[in-house]
Amino acid sequence: MEFSAIVIVIISALLHAGWNVLGKSNQGSGSSFFLASGFAAAAILTPYLIWYVYSVGFANITLLFWQLLLLSGICQIIYLIGLGIAYKQADIGVIYPMARALPVLMVGLGTVLIGYELSINQWLGFALITLGCLFVPLKQFSELRLKAYLNLGVLWALIAAIGTTGYSIIDKEALLLLEPLSTPSITNKHTAIFYLGIQFWAIVLPLSLWLLVSNQRIEFYNAWLLRRRATLAGIMMASTYGLVLFAMTMTENVSLVVALRQVSIIFGVVMGIYFLKEKWHSTRGVGVTLIIAGLVISLT
Repeated sequence: MEFSAIVIVIISALLHAGWNVLGKSNQGSGSSFFLASGFAAAAILTPYLIWYVYSVGFANITLLFWQLLLLSGICQIIYLIGLGIAYKQADIGVIYPMARALPVLMVGLGTVLIGYELSINQWLGFALITLGCLFVPLKQFSELRLKAYLNLGVLWALIAAIGTTGYSIIDKEALLLLEPLSTPSITNKHTAIFYLGIQFWAIVLPLSLWLLVSNQRIEFYNAWLLRRRATLAGIMMASTYGLVLFAMTMTENVSLVVALRQVSIIFGVVMGIYFLKEKWHSTRGVGVTLIIAGLVISLT
């Protein structure tokens, strides 16, 4: 993995932890917050989307790409709503690590199934990262038993992790479909920004439709009330995943990008303690240490 890609993903991880703190501290529901933040990001990037499509030609973008985009949007919605509900059930220091690190093994398995290869070091590193997540939710080591994870917060974190696994694999494949459109003036960076913007619309439109069909129109009003904080979160979300998408274009195996993103767990735990006054436990220290060790091993 290129050093520049590593730096890009670490910066992305810091921003990711930041908008998760905003998500935890908002007073609305997960749906209203992510509707507001997603729409803000989509609206800001719309002029760029128009320019990109005009430059490459709409007819040159394959039908398979749009199908993958729709699937990715559905996975993003699963992740965002799952995360939003999970934050209402438990500390960000518990939910954030679970939702972010569980996909490491899931994406690793998924990429192997579609033809990529992983080394023994990478599997070992991924396993340590996941093991670290088992310690992070605990207040003391004696709680390391199945019962400690049988709660709604962890359940929704698992649902969010499934969404992350889906969109991580799909996004890499969708970006590969756009590679033939590259020109001296349309680089991988431009393509990553385009995919980012169009993906936000793939999130906002189905989410809006679901809220209308399920008679949750009040969420649109709640989203308006949250517009200022959500707009900031939306910009951070866009910056975060835009950097990740760019890093994906520089790396063959997406599982390495997903693994490195887990440095955001450390940022999330620290921010939860500093900004939200959540408690630090020695178990979290062990969990964070295992995660760091896993990252180092998987990238060497």
